Amino acid sequence: MPITSKPYGQLPNGEKATLFTLTNANGLRAEVTNYGATLVSLFVPNQKGELGDIVLGKDAFEGYLAGHPCFGSTCGRVAGRISKARFEIDKHIHTLEANHNGNNLHSGPEGFHVMLWEASVVEDFKVEKLKLRLTDPDGHNGFPGTVICTVTYALLDDDSLQIHYEATTDHTTPLNLTNHSYFNLSGHGDVLEHSVQIFGDSVASVDADSTLIGCRDPVVPGYNDYQHPVRLGDRKKLEVGNADIHFFLHGGRTTHPKSAAKVTEPSSGRIMEVLTTEPGVQFYAGLSIGADGPEPGKGGVSYEPLAGFCLETQDYPDSINYPKMGGAILKPGETFKSTTIFRFSTESSFKSSTASDSSLTEQRQAG
Repeated sequence: MPITSKPYGQLPNGEKATLFTLTNANGLRAEVTNYGATLVSLFVPNQKGELGDIVLGKDAFEGYLAGHPCFGSTCGRVAGRISKARFEIDKHIHTLEANHNGNNLHSGPEGFHVMLWEASVVEDFKVEKLKLRLTDPDGHNGFPGTVICTVTYALLDDDSLQIHYEATTDHTTPLNLTNHSYFNLSGHGDVLEHSVQIFGDSVASVDADSTLIGCRDPVVPGYNDYQHPVRLGDRKKLEVGNADIHFFLHGGRTTHPKSAAKVTEPSSGRIMEVLTTEPGVQFYAGLSIGADGPEPGKGGVSYEPLAGFCLETQDYPDSINYPKMGGAILKPGETFKSTTIFRFSTESSFKSSTASDSSLTEQRQAG
């Protein structure tokens, strides 16, 4: 269905942001702003057919300008942590802002998540998609090379939200893009009733300050093993080691999206499947939301810890310092391409779906 748009707000420098609305044939609705290439809302049905917004965020543009924990944002150049906020390329040391325990998180406070992207509506196989484009200049935030990046959102008629990324550079640079949406399939409250399954059997180890240390370890049964569905409330304690951690997915980087995770929520009956071409996913259960004071959310609600969870599909963030751990590095002449899909259903519709439906969905991704 046609993508519509309306003014959303104005930045301090006078630039104006726009809010775009994507709708599919079944009535699902996604709202995206070109400020931070951010998913603002996502309305999907529960088992009764009632639409509800399942992503955390702000009621108005001013809330995003005031600062937030990357609700729905596109994070880059590097989503995640670069250890000690430094790296070396061609014998030159690049220093970044140390904005999280001595590390660089999400490329610093001026990352892709606070930049205004150019927007256009494109048609691909008779599907209207929202294409957002950003030019990140050489030296910005301490990173080398000019990077041209596009993020394309599409709300497909199989009730999936597709996000496709492409990027090029004129100088070797770290690159690790993701969408940082916080989901709550019940729409409100905590996420302890959600059951989470992640299709990976190893994790990236960190030290006490959440610094990546270049090690990959097998998951620990009963602690950070989500290979079979786990009700989050059944974990004895949710902490960095099991609820803010990078999982290496089965199959590594792929050409076509593969299963990365599946989440179910019993009160709504909603199911979210995550498919991606990326080799990993950062699972985050919102441990620090509102921990340092009220985090104003939608509808006058103040979000608290565990109000939402993230499944950030990505490569190993600190690949530039630990190249054997991943490939989050872009070189001149290469084109980075990545696709992630969030596919929604309910208990009844999921049980009636067939393998051929899944195959058809995956064939539609790569564009």
